[in-house]
Amino acid sequence: MKLGAHEAQVIDVSGHTNGHIAFHLPSAGVAFVGDSVFALGCGRMFEGEPQQFWASLSRIKALPPETLLYCAHEYTASNAKFALHADPDNMALAAYADEIAAKRARDEWTVPTTLERELATNPFLRADDPALMAKWGGSAPHETFAALRAAKDNF
Repeated sequence: MKLGAHEAQVIDVSGHTNGHIAFHLPSAGVAFVGDSVFALGCGRMFEGEPQQFWASLSRIKALPPETLLYCAHEYTASNAKFALHADPDNMALAAYADEIAAKRARDEWTVPTTLERELATNPFLRADDPALMAKWGGSAPHETFAALRAAKDNF
């Protein structure tokens, strides 16, 4: 489909809500991911199931790592607090959280982010990481994702 002057690929990112979609513009190197992925977070599961949401996140994870991700909200500072709780030994995450705090102190935006950075720091995109699986439980990534999402819902 055309989105302005760009050819856009529509990606099913159901999980936050059923029928949720993202637009990937390969020629521009950007993806508009709505509420499926946030910097250091992801949307709540209002209608979807963990396996469905994990499959959606996996489609986003498969995009080129240099892709700029435009999410729907600026939740990065609060997401950083949970991410540090979920993955306290992640040095890349700690550095990113410091950068986010400095940007927000200057009233700067933290969005867009890059997929590459999110793959290294976002616990929801890292639910297939053996260390997070061991810490949060689950014998499959979608189960670890579900445990992380439930913890974030109550954080």
